[in-house]
Amino acid sequence: MSTKNRGDRIQLLHKVVTKHFSPVAASDDRTVLEHLLYGCCLENTSYEAADEAFHRLQESFFDWNEVRVTTVSELRETLHNLPDPTAAAMRIKRCLQSLFETRYSFDLEDMIKMNQGKAIQELEKLAGMSRFVLAYVTQHALGGHSIPISDSIMQILLMTEIVSESEAAKGQIPGLERTISKTKGVEFASCLHQLAVLNAQSPAAKQTKAILKDAGAVEPKKPAATTPPAKSAAAKPPKNDKNDKAKTEKVEKGDKPEKADKLAKAEKATPKAATKKSPPKKVEPTKKVATGKKAPSKKIASKPAAAKKSSKSPDPAAKNSKRKPR
Repeated sequence: MSTKNRGDRIQLLHKVVTKHFSPVAASDDRTVLEHLLYGCCLENTSYEAADEAFHRLQESFFDWNEVRVTTVSELRETLHNLPDPTAAAMRIKRCLQSLFETRYSFDLEDMIKMNQGKAIQELEKLAGMSRFVLAYVTQHALGGHSIPISDSIMQILLMTEIVSESEAAKGQIPGLERTISKTKGVEFASCLHQLAVLNAQSPAAKQTKAILKDAGAVEPKKPAATTPPAKSAAAKPPKNDKNDKAKTEKVEKGDKPEKADKLAKAEKATPKAATKKSPPKKVEPTKKVATGKKAPSKKIASKPAAAKKSSKSPDPAAKNSKRKPR
């Protein structure tokens, strides 16, 4: 992006935002520390919400040291009207804690008379100090020329093609303070901040789209819809899965998937009789008879001789008849 083209875009954005929004002046009776804490509340939110949160913060606690020792959850309840009360509470608590460890007090009024570069370097070392809060303190408390840039403002600069993706990632806006003079820096920063908050809260509103169109914003390209690859119908079923195979065959034949599921469940529930093999019957071996030879006959055991005799005792008359006469 050329310097001339960037300068023209910044000038167009300045013209559009000052046309649609009125600048909000910062309070002159605030100290350097109060500007710092107010900037922690103002980041990525409207001026009305930041005023309410900062006023409640002053009324709810005795002093800033009590705010320092308060937990983040308690501070979040006090700042509940902000879009991101947790982030604001952490910024406030970390800045106060780092300031207490560095200076052992909460007085920063000596930075007004200090060299501006040295004061900015000291503020940069505070934990929780964001780019937006540092620029806000520099512009309103130290009288320097620095335009506060938050994440929502960076989104506007991306949409208007004032910065590129790589510059936005590094937080760099080349030529911004050079194109916008110091006398117009406060009004430009205030009006740009209001546009960024409006875009963050209602990006689809007609008013937001009309203002961004006048500022030369380009709508982000929508990513092309990618359709998942269709599964091939001829996919082979996995091996050793008979039920899935039967199910796919039934679906291919025209059966409904629900019907195929019921059939598969029924097959699982009922045991298959055909699969059970009955044990083989025992067959008695037959005696082989040689061809042409008679089968050997069984020998009958002869009874013993003693068995042939009658068991009856002999007749005594018969014995007397055989005797010789005297």
